[in-house]
Amino acid sequence: MSARRRVGIPRGPNVAGALRRGMWRQLFTAVGGYRVRGSAPYEAMVIVANHSSHADTPALIAAFPSPYKPVVVAADDYWYSDVWHRALLRIAIGAVPVSRSGGAYDGLVDGAQQVLGTGSSLLIFPEGTRSLDGELGDFHTGALRIAKEFDVPLLPVALVGTQALLPKNGKFTAGPIEVRLGEPIQPEDLTDGDMSPVIDQITDLLARGEASAADDAAWIALHRLMDSKAGMAAAAAWGFAEAISWPVTAEMFLAVFGAAHPRKVLPAAGWLAVGSVAGVIFTAVCARHDRTPPAPLTTAAMRTTVADHMTVGAAGIWRQALNGIPVKLYAAEAGRRHIPIAPLAAHAIGARGARALALGAVVAVVSHKAQPLLRRAYRSYLATAGVGYTAGLSLVIRRWR
Repeated sequence: MSARRRVGIPRGPNVAGALRRGMWRQLFTAVGGYRVRGSAPYEAMVIVANHSSHADTPALIAAFPSPYKPVVVAADDYWYSDVWHRALLRIAIGAVPVSRSGGAYDGLVDGAQQVLGTGSSLLIFPEGTRSLDGELGDFHTGALRIAKEFDVPLLPVALVGTQALLPKNGKFTAGPIEVRLGEPIQPEDLTDGDMSPVIDQITDLLARGEASAADDAAWIALHRLMDSKAGMAAAAAWGFAEAISWPVTAEMFLAVFGAAHPRKVLPAAGWLAVGSVAGVIFTAVCARHDRTPPAPLTTAAMRTTVADHMTVGAAGIWRQALNGIPVKLYAAEAGRRHIPIAPLAAHAIGARGARALALGAVVAVVSHKAQPLLRRAYRSYLATAGVGYTAGLSLVIRRWR
């Protein structure tokens, strides 16, 4: 009996658990929104939840940090009967196989020792099967007995939205999910065979309304920025800096900041163009006096091409719009050639304005269509955009080498 009661301490961040948690969070966020309400103690527990969907276990995995991630036990004579079930359980869920040859509860205890013994939390659906209508069924007492036998808290949790997302015998329908955490019940406060404290908490949590999606914190911050004068000033400053030395293209401002507020994208594009033209003039004046600003992430081949383009005078800056060469090189070459400022400014207004507004129109349309998803997962979008831009910039530099 003593071996059964061995409970471990959460071991700290777990790479596989963190990746699994992140994967499910991003997936649920993408298909309708995901939110966790409440908090749980940092210790191994028995987590008890209502059960109405195959999405329930992933939703709970996404709710808890990896050190004490919830782990479900699965019968090895069914769930591990073929290679596909085994792969699904191990990779996507991280389930622990148990044998039912000695009885259902004995198998549960064996699984509990494997899970709680490592400091993870044991996930149990006491209804035993998925509900067809989302209503709570009869609760078996195995979770209560495990909590008392291993002397760990029992945490009631309500899952809201999973039944609508992926109902039993039904079709997938995108929508938000909420995981609502109750108050832990200490094992000494549990009475043998009485699941009413657990049922009461879950019933109360379920009664608090439908699931709703939360706006991403990054989206909220950037939306507010773009709705202010500071957002337009930032666009002008970005365009100015990029035309002098800043290695990130002016239009990335629209992708990073503007996408959070589609209606402000075109005004921001206009201010980007204003700042860019001012930067072109500044760089040209500096180069004219042999004080050319540094131009990181540029190549000799780029400078050679720019020198050839600018032989026609200020109109050469129009060649920059589609070739990937930074505009600061055109501005510096114009300065070295002592091209008059007035025609340079006029052509820069046309070239930079046309490029900024054209790309701004694309960003405005795409971000408007994608706004429901961006509101929920803006940080993921920013990470994807950053990786994509870095890869694209690397290809451009390699091409011009």
